[in-house]
Amino acid sequence: MHTRIEAELQVRCGVDTQTLRDCFVWNGLQAESKARAAGDAEADFMARAEAEFERQTHLTRTSVDQALLCLWVHYSTVRAWNHTYRVDLLTSSMIGFETVARRAWAVDTDPDPLVALALRLCALVREEIGLEDRLKTGSRKAYEAALESVIASCEEVMRGAEALAGPIAAYVLSEVAVRHQYHVQLRVANSALAAKSAGKHKRFEFRRDLRRLVNEWAFSSVELSKLNAHRQALERLQEAQEAKRPWMRVDEGRIVYLFPFGVTGLDYDEITARLRAAFVQGGGAVVSPTAVLDHFTAHADIWEPHLEQRKRFDGMELRLPKVRLRVDEDTTEELAASIRLSPLGVHCLRLERSVEDMYPSELHAAMFRAAREHGRIEVDCEGKTWDRLARFARDVILRQLPEQLNTGPAQREPIEVHRGRSHVIVRVLRASERRHEFEGHSEVDRPLVQDGHRLLTLVGSSVLLHSAPDAKESLWDWVRLSDDHSRRIWNQRNQGDLLISTENTTVIAALDAPNFISGDMEAIGEFTACLSGTLAAWNHQLDAYRADVTGFINEYHRVGADRSAQLEAMKAARTRMLGFENETRRVIALLHSPSLLRSPSNAAALRRLLAVSGVDEQLATFQARLNEVMADQSEATLQRWEGDRQQRVRDSTTAAVSALSICAAISIWQAAGFWTPQAWGLTAGFVVFWAVVYVMGRWVNYNGFRSTAWYAVKLPVTFARWVWSGASGRRRLERL
Repeated sequence: MHTRIEAELQVRCGVDTQTLRDCFVWNGLQAESKARAAGDAEADFMARAEAEFERQTHLTRTSVDQALLCLWVHYSTVRAWNHTYRVDLLTSSMIGFETVARRAWAVDTDPDPLVALALRLCALVREEIGLEDRLKTGSRKAYEAALESVIASCEEVMRGAEALAGPIAAYVLSEVAVRHQYHVQLRVANSALAAKSAGKHKRFEFRRDLRRLVNEWAFSSVELSKLNAHRQALERLQEAQEAKRPWMRVDEGRIVYLFPFGVTGLDYDEITARLRAAFVQGGGAVVSPTAVLDHFTAHADIWEPHLEQRKRFDGMELRLPKVRLRVDEDTTEELAASIRLSPLGVHCLRLERSVEDMYPSELHAAMFRAAREHGRIEVDCEGKTWDRLARFARDVILRQLPEQLNTGPAQREPIEVHRGRSHVIVRVLRASERRHEFEGHSEVDRPLVQDGHRLLTLVGSSVLLHSAPDAKESLWDWVRLSDDHSRRIWNQRNQGDLLISTENTTVIAALDAPNFISGDMEAIGEFTACLSGTLAAWNHQLDAYRADVTGFINEYHRVGADRSAQLEAMKAARTRMLGFENETRRVIALLHSPSLLRSPSNAAALRRLLAVSGVDEQLATFQARLNEVMADQSEATLQRWEGDRQQRVRDSTTAAVSALSICAAISIWQAAGFWTPQAWGLTAGFVVFWAVVYVMGRWVNYNGFRSTAWYAVKLPVTFARWVWSGASGRRRLERL
């Protein structure tokens, strides 16, 4: 059907359907925005999209054409929705189109029922996107309210379509009827999952219902896949209930969200000095720190304190105000926030919270909080708000820190902050077995979980074994997770102690050990996770060095270039890279050294965690790149350039000496009476002129005309200063 709509718009109105469809495609925006030196890429895209909306809407004259244009926008937005997580950007484009269309077609002042119906269909897609956004918050209350709202909106649009005649109204009715049935079925599936997780023993035959619905309704493959995901989750919950498997509940624990980063262009001392100065001045682009601490490891003495200052994992901590997450009316989470900076280059924004009586669905939602794909919630800090925790972290790391670090004197290298991958650390202090999810309080005490082996047999333990999600398909999608990507360290201290590492999570469950034991493991896990920011900065420096070398070589071979300046710049870059190589190799060696931590047991835990978390593999990849860079042709190029310069100096010296020798011979021949004095004078002048031209030509060819002219201008001034300093020195000696 959409091909017919596209053809009608192209033939009847001359609408550029492809360009209009691209106004809702954001997938390539990030790559395009990197090429821009300045400007807000999103605002620029929206401005171009709205200009296109203006052009296309004015091509449609009749209500039928305008309704067809809305149907094409509906198809384009649904298509884009299937391929992007940036639904906030997609929604902005949709709102932009509706605003332009209502103004261009005077919908609010002189409404046409057919156009209003088509616009309502477009608005329905926005509501469905909002429903998915509520799902990604993990809030059951918010999701169920949004689901009821979408079902009511579908019924409203269907009533409006039934009241109109014609093919467009019939098309809208058929489209919305399928969507209505899909959301009704989602409500049924969600209610069944809620009932089953609450311990209800009714058996649901969702598979049979799906077979019937497939024959009755033209569901898309996307809709069927989501319904099948709900079916599988329900069946697994039923299997767990029939097997009488107990549920996991985290009675007490902690969650730490880490946003690692690295800084290039400044050393640690300069970083801390500038941040302290910014703290004294007060204020901040995002939030104002409340305190500055000299040591962030004061609470954990597992790190060796007697190492050199630049070899210790310790450093300055900037305490930030509390961060509050308002997920829905009944759920508010408070996080303690701080920025930690270490001389090793291991920096992070750290947020932590305590958890109590948390079931798997809640824990899975909490582990999702740091993701950029998380749904819209209210993040509040110091009176300012964001719509996601990742946005808050982005503004602190990429907006506030660069502003504060660039307040000092200008640097030879640009000051940049590079983000690593966000990481979630879950520390289970106490856990118990429950009969079902959200089990109420009873007089019967439920058994506590004593070790990791028992913990992994409980319903909901898959949440601990899988990475933090980047999407959600239902509030109970965790029951379908596999543990194929997790790596486990058993019995690091006591029998049954468990340490789980995935791509972006670390789970610590030392259930029969004192809290300080798991606290040591948490500190080691944080250190390991924060290395991603360090590696991001290191890899950036390798890329920057390669780009600089390529630029030096290209500039060196350009006609009229100052080759002497390029040689010196290449030498300076090579010297900095040698220092960078020594520094990074020292840090990498220290990571695997037993001297970093006091306890050999903790040192062994760190080595094992580096291996299972994939950090060792990343370090090996970095070292291979470093070896490749250090073994490149820059050293040979420097030697060749230096040889070229020395050869030019030798040629110039030879020319000057030859000219002097000829002049000396001329003076001898002139004294002997050969030839006339005038002829010898002209010959000597020609020889001197040739020598000067030759030397100057070699100089200009090597250093460039501009550099040579600048040197010629400075030479008299330099000579005058030299004479003046010599005369001043003689006068001082005379006074003495």
